[in-house]
Amino acid sequence: MALAVEQVGGLPCIVKLIQGTQGVGVLIANSMSEVEGMLDTLWTLGQEILLQELIAESRGKDVRALVIGDRVVAAMRRTAREGEFRSNIHRGGERQAIELPPGYAAAAVKAARVIGLEVAGVDMLEARAGPKIMEVNSSPGFEGIERVTGVDVASPYIEHAVAFARAHAAGWQKTRLI
Repeated sequence: MALAVEQVGGLPCIVKLIQGTQGVGVLIANSMSEVEGMLDTLWTLGQEILLQELIAESRGKDVRALVIGDRVVAAMRRTAREGEFRSNIHRGGERQAIELPPGYAAAAVKAARVIGLEVAGVDMLEARAGPKIMEVNSSPGFEGIERVTGVDVASPYIEHAVAFARAHAAGWQKTRLI
């Protein structure tokens, strides 16, 4: 276990449920005994977990980029409420529209591509060394990001879906003939 903690940058570190949502199952471990206790409890409950580096300078905030095709169509920063380290809106976090720096936009698009997604919500931490991809969501909601940014996300989403379908229609026709 100590080796796994060292591989994510040491303590403190984040212990996270693989299938958690809205900040549920995201914990900070400050000592090896805390890591061991959390893992023992979660594994006993049949949960799969991952360890994640704690990016101290990003504590309590993250960036959500909505990727459609080969571009980021909207981005926001989420900030945790006082006394909370998780920036999830469902946990009382606040959101603010931002203009995403080019390096962050490129990282978000690349993350979606690596996973093979045409549409993705890419969550990033703002580290001194640049963006750290935290999560890539395959079915991101866009109501909140539309509301805070004023960007009509549905239109580029539909336009991309139509263009994607047209570009791949011939291949799909061949598949159906086989």
